[in-house]
Amino acid sequence: METKWIEEARQMAAQCWCDSEMEQTEMDATLCEAVAKRIAIWMETAAQNQRNADYYRELLVRCGKAIGDQAYIADDGTRMNDVLCAKIPEIVDAAFCNSGGP
Repeated sequence: METKWIEEARQMAAQCWCDSEMEQTEMDATLCEAVAKRIAIWMETAAQNQRNADYYRELLVRCGKAIGDQAYIADDGTRMNDVLCAKIPEIVDAAFCNSGGP
Protein backbone atom coordinates (compact mmCIF):
# COMPACT_ATOMS: atom_id res chain seq x y z
CA MET A 1 0.00 0.00 0.00
CA GLU A 2 1.47 3.30 -1.11
CA THR A 3 0.62 6.38 0.88
CA LYS A 4 1.25 9.99 -0.02
CA TRP A 5 4.01 9.98 2.61
CA ILE A 6 6.01 7.01 1.31
CA GLU A 7 8.77 8.97 -0.44
CA GLU A 8 9.47 11.08 2.64
CA ALA A 9 9.25 7.99 4.82
CA ARG A 10 11.77 6.17 2.61
CA GLN A 11 14.21 9.03 3.07
CA MET A 12 13.71 8.92 6.82
CA ALA A 13 14.20 5.16 6.96
CA ALA A 14 17.32 5.32 4.79
CA GLN A 15 18.81 7.99 7.03
CA CYS A 16 18.95 5.43 9.81
CA TRP A 17 21.96 3.88 8.08
CA CYS A 18 23.73 7.26 8.38
CA ASP A 19 23.59 7.11 12.17
CA SER A 20 26.90 6.43 13.90
CA GLU A 21 25.66 3.20 15.51
CA MET A 22 24.89 1.85 12.02
CA GLU A 23 28.20 2.71 10.35
CA GLN A 24 29.37 -0.92 10.43
CA THR A 25 26.04 -2.23 9.08
CA GLU A 26 25.33 -2.66 5.40
CA MET A 27 22.04 -1.15 4.31
CA ASP A 28 19.28 -3.70 3.79
CA ALA A 29 16.87 -2.36 1.15
CA THR A 30 14.09 -4.78 2.10
CA LEU A 31 14.29 -3.80 5.77
CA CYS A 32 14.48 -0.13 4.82
CA GLU A 33 11.29 -0.42 2.75
CA ALA A 34 9.49 -2.25 5.56
CA VAL A 35 10.46 0.47 8.02
CA ALA A 36 9.45 3.17 5.52
CA LYS A 37 5.99 1.65 5.14
CA ARG A 38 5.46 1.78 8.89
CA ILE A 39 6.77 5.34 9.10
CA ALA A 40 4.42 6.37 6.27
CA ILE A 41 1.43 4.87 8.11
CA TRP A 42 2.33 6.82 11.26
CA MET A 43 2.79 9.98 9.19
CA GLU A 44 -0.68 9.53 7.69
CA THR A 45 -2.10 8.91 11.17
CA ALA A 46 -0.49 12.11 12.44
CA ALA A 47 -1.74 14.08 9.43
CA GLN A 48 -5.30 12.82 9.97
CA ASN A 49 -5.08 13.68 13.65
CA GLN A 50 -4.04 17.22 12.74
CA ARG A 51 -6.91 17.55 10.25
CA ASN A 52 -9.30 16.43 13.00
CA ALA A 53 -7.83 18.91 15.50
CA ASP A 54 -8.07 21.73 12.95
CA TYR A 55 -11.70 20.85 12.23
CA TYR A 56 -12.75 20.87 15.89
CA ARG A 57 -10.75 24.02 16.62
CA GLU A 58 -12.56 25.77 13.77
CA LEU A 59 -15.87 24.74 15.33
CA LEU A 60 -14.79 26.37 18.59
CA VAL A 61 -13.67 29.50 16.75
CA ARG A 62 -17.08 29.72 15.06
CA CYS A 63 -18.80 29.34 18.43
CA GLY A 64 -16.53 32.00 19.92
CA LYS A 65 -17.32 34.43 17.13
CA ALA A 66 -21.03 33.85 17.72
CA ILE A 67 -20.60 34.40 21.48
CA GLY A 68 -18.82 37.70 20.91
CA ASP A 69 -16.54 39.70 23.20
CA GLN A 70 -16.55 37.22 26.09
CA ALA A 71 -14.70 34.73 23.89
CA TYR A 72 -11.89 37.23 23.22
CA ILE A 73 -11.25 38.49 26.76
CA ALA A 74 -8.38 36.88 28.67
CA ASP A 75 -8.56 36.29 32.42
CA ASP A 76 -6.50 39.43 33.03
CA GLY A 77 -8.97 41.52 31.01
CA THR A 78 -6.85 41.81 27.89
CA ARG A 79 -8.82 41.63 24.63
CA MET A 80 -7.18 39.21 22.20
CA ASN A 81 -7.38 39.36 18.42
CA ASP A 82 -8.38 35.70 18.18
CA VAL A 83 -11.03 33.64 19.92
CA LEU A 84 -9.71 32.04 23.11
CA CYS A 85 -10.92 28.51 22.41
CA ALA A 86 -10.15 27.31 25.93
CA LYS A 87 -12.69 29.81 27.32
CA ILE A 88 -15.61 28.49 25.25
CA PRO A 89 -16.55 25.60 27.64
CA GLU A 90 -16.42 27.99 30.61
CA ILE A 91 -18.65 30.53 28.84
CA VAL A 92 -21.15 27.88 27.75
CA ASP A 93 -21.20 26.36 31.22
CA ALA A 94 -21.87 29.77 32.80
CA ALA A 95 -24.58 30.62 30.25
CA PHE A 96 -26.47 27.33 30.19
CA CYS A 97 -25.55 25.18 33.16
CA ASN A 98 -25.06 27.54 36.11
CA SER A 99 -27.55 30.28 35.27
CA GLY A 100 -30.70 28.23 34.85
CA GLY A 101 -30.66 28.76 31.08
CA PRO A 102 -32.10 26.33 28.51
